[in-house]
Amino acid sequence: MGGHNETLLKDPAIEEWIWMRNNTHRYFKINKRTTPTLIAMGIVFPGLLFWFASSTQDKLKLGPVVKKSVADMDPLVPSDPTTKEYKEWRVSDLDGSSLTEIHMVLSTVVLSYWCWKCKTAAEFHRNPAKFSGRSWQHFVFECTVFLVPMFMALTEHYLYTTIAVLIGTGIYYRKQIPNAPYRADKWAPDPRADSFKQSFAPGKITPKSYLSIYRAEMMLLTCFCILAVDFNVFPLKFAKVETFGTSIMDLGVGSFVFSAGVVGAKSVLPKRVDGKIVAFSLWQQLKAGLRTSLPVLVLGIARFVLTESVDYQKHATEYGTHWNFFFTLGLLPICVPLGLSLCGDLRVTSMALLVVYQALYSLTPLGNWLEHADRTNIVAANREGIFSFVGYLAMFLLGMSLGQEVLPDAPTFKARRMRLVSVLGVWTTALISFFLFSFVLGIEPSRRFANAPYCFWVAGFNAAMLWVFMVIEEDVDSKLPPQLARAGRPAGYEVPVILEAINVNSLTTFLVANLLTGAINMQVETLLCTTVQSMLVLGGYTLMFMLPALLLYRSNIRLR
Repeated sequence: MGGHNETLLKDPAIEEWIWMRNNTHRYFKINKRTTPTLIAMGIVFPGLLFWFASSTQDKLKLGPVVKKSVADMDPLVPSDPTTKEYKEWRVSDLDGSSLTEIHMVLSTVVLSYWCWKCKTAAEFHRNPAKFSGRSWQHFVFECTVFLVPMFMALTEHYLYTTIAVLIGTGIYYRKQIPNAPYRADKWAPDPRADSFKQSFAPGKITPKSYLSIYRAEMMLLTCFCILAVDFNVFPLKFAKVETFGTSIMDLGVGSFVFSAGVVGAKSVLPKRVDGKIVAFSLWQQLKAGLRTSLPVLVLGIARFVLTESVDYQKHATEYGTHWNFFFTLGLLPICVPLGLSLCGDLRVTSMALLVVYQALYSLTPLGNWLEHADRTNIVAANREGIFSFVGYLAMFLLGMSLGQEVLPDAPTFKARRMRLVSVLGVWTTALISFFLFSFVLGIEPSRRFANAPYCFWVAGFNAAMLWVFMVIEEDVDSKLPPQLARAGRPAGYEVPVILEAINVNSLTTFLVANLLTGAINMQVETLLCTTVQSMLVLGGYTLMFMLPALLLYRSNIRLR
């Protein structure tokens, strides 16, 4: 009945078919047979989603908001654009923009990376010995391909033209990458698989280029927007919404937390010490979390003291009267070990937090109190920061669960490619959850309170971005010959220098950007600047907050 049957006859055709099915990822090529599937999944299906989002966005009240002007103001509101009251009124009661528009604008991030990757790979393939990613020519190209499209997209200057130019440029450089040398025996083991097995060590975590680019791009967008919102060239529909809705800055705040969670998964992964795999206890994790949190909490206190001392404008419904984003960031590493002690599965913990938090918000008087309570005590005055922390903690844990999938080194070449499926699964789960809450239950996203739809939207978007970066890397690197595919790559090939510099000192960059934002607002009347003046100030500001990171990177100094 049971056991092995040594007399079983094997059909060679079936055996070959099984081999082909298990190794499809190695030999996939774009041809007449695979093109229809690519068109269906890469164009038709996204096009249907685009049409669905466009046809339903008005029902969700996510349409773009009209810019505020002095003519639209209530007579009781000060009309002088240089006053603190006017600046606070200007960013109040905003409704955000549509999901379609947000994703269209941020598609320039992916297209910029695609252009850079194709151009760099083509140049490296042409002459590997003389390739240098740190030349001035490469630096100028990086600034052009990453910064200029961001400026154009976020200030509504020729968005569709920018997208078209990026697509055309990417296609041009993509065609310059020659195919890998022909292999006579296509069923022979892939040479890259052997290098993966030989270099694999349990517990070892090597830098992942797609993660570095993903984090740096999110940081670059966040730092640019925190000052750009104070200028008239930045559409207010991209600024943070009052309570319900979606906008680019809302997505940027969540992406900051989610990306920090992806990298923060290192703290819960087993580590290799003296050739042995060790796991840290809860007390050790708490001590590490406190060491990480202390500098960020100090920055939060310093920011509060400085803004109060200079009477800097602030929006109370953003985080509260005394709370700021640094407090949220500082408390996350402390609470993560406590959440892990309750349940080892980060996905279960994060989902449970979101479901319970959303149920309390929607089914109890808590929601009404959060939206309308007077700021009569310390808790009520900072309710946005205190209660949204639950959502941000769940979002951070979701990021950590994804980090557990993508951070450790893959033991085999096949396992490395299977990560695409894992990230795609996170994206699909978050997307389904978002549509369930938003379209079925009718709950709109709220960055102000970090509710469940908002957290799932952020998680889905970030998983999608990471997945696309991984696909681009796999596509371009698969064209390289085996001897160039995994080793011998110079600096500047895997990650652009400007993005690598921002990534290795991300918190320092964020701090510098906040200090520059405050200094510029105190010295320049941003709302009185013309379009040309605004673009010049924003351009200088971008280069200035990037400069410390570049200098630290050049000196091989890594802060945080």
